Amino acid sequence: MRVLVLAPSAYLLGGVQDWLANLVPGLRAGGLEVTVAVPDGDHHRHGPYAQAYPALAAQPLANPSGSVEGRIRAIATLLGTLNPELVLGVNLVDLYPAAQRARRQGRFHGRVVMTLHALQAEYFDDLRRHGAGIDAVIATNRLACRLASERGGMDPARVLYAPYGVPVPPWQAPGGDPADTLKLAWVGRLEQAQKRVHDLPPLLTALKALGLEVQLSIAGDGEERSALERSLAPWIAAGTVRLLGHVNQHRLAEEIYGHHHGLVITSAWETGPIVAWQAMASGMAVVSSRYVGSGLEGALEHDTTALLFRCGDVAAAAAQLARLRQGALLERLSRAGHALVAGRYSEGASLAAWRRAIEQVMELSPLSGIPPEPDPAPAGRLDRWLGRRRGEDLRQLLGQRFRHGSAGSEWPHSGGEADGAVEADLLAAAGRLDHPGAPHG
Repeated sequence: MRVLVLAPSAYLLGGVQDWLANLVPGLRAGGLEVTVAVPDGDHHRHGPYAQAYPALAAQPLANPSGSVEGRIRAIATLLGTLNPELVLGVNLVDLYPAAQRARRQGRFHGRVVMTLHALQAEYFDDLRRHGAGIDAVIATNRLACRLASERGGMDPARVLYAPYGVPVPPWQAPGGDPADTLKLAWVGRLEQAQKRVHDLPPLLTALKALGLEVQLSIAGDGEERSALERSLAPWIAAGTVRLLGHVNQHRLAEEIYGHHHGLVITSAWETGPIVAWQAMASGMAVVSSRYVGSGLEGALEHDTTALLFRCGDVAAAAAQLARLRQGALLERLSRAGHALVAGRYSEGASLAAWRRAIEQVMELSPLSGIPPEPDPAPAGRLDRWLGRRRGEDLRQLLGQRFRHGSAGSEWPHSGGEADGAVEADLLAAAGRLDHPGAPHG
């Protein structure tokens, strides 16, 4: 079966990139003919992406004009050239109108799938806007599946689940005495809205108040790095905290996973996270917020596979971390977490789930009809004078090109940007679904 994967190329870090780098070789080994295409422009650059993920053998997708119409044409042309039986869309919203156009022109007859990796309002808006032309959603989280139906309007029969997967070596206990020095790690993107990195300084203060001797390694980069470095300056100077910056998967295995007693997760929401499964696979214990996305997934169970605290409650987080000084508890959590990942989130289990989901997509009944293609706002004067398509013809003929200030405008993840109030409403509603009976604000 011919499969096309469309993904951004501006982002070389993160769980989605690691997931794709592992999934595609597995699908190919199973007999699928998988082509990966990524944008090539000013911010989305094919060259660095291909260098970072050589096994994907990704091909470039160019938009000479930089306009919305140019993006749709580029994808529609690729669909018409390859005519894949299945397309997996990874955070490139222009796939959906492009697929409608290629279908209407009789050049593409395959299935279109949204792979869903986030609990953000804009993606569920995209489902409502483009869902009539999307054959299925494959989400990596049970709550995301529910939201795709309840917020995105997808038929539940067309919403499928397939989790992320990680390598699982034989179980090994974390080294060092936690009662002497508790070695902790935090791994992820350094930002506040989702990851809540600014909970870390008050958490360290709370741990000190409990009399704990702690070493914290922070692996990651992002927009809050400078601010976090300033707020952690006393701990960095004392050698209590190491701020490592971006750490690739090889270094994570060599320096983080299996070399600390516990992984700390402070997030407001997650659709994994892969870092939790990686830490558990290495024998580390997980001490995590009850983030939105952890409830229906059912992997992190307090006092069984992890220790949990209410999101933002640093005193409770410190109290749970302090319990890791008990060697028997640490070993019990370590063994239980390792067994959980080996059974549910190993590379083999994940690949089997994704193959099964792909097979289910192909068994679905075809969509009824081809919905009309959305008509975006004019990109400029040529579009207003001549119409969007003729304006684009002339733009490409004259070699005119829009310059974009960010990767998100050059090749958008989604069709809109939800404001803070909308995101807060979604998170509250999602929290009620994920943790019934718990307070949500």
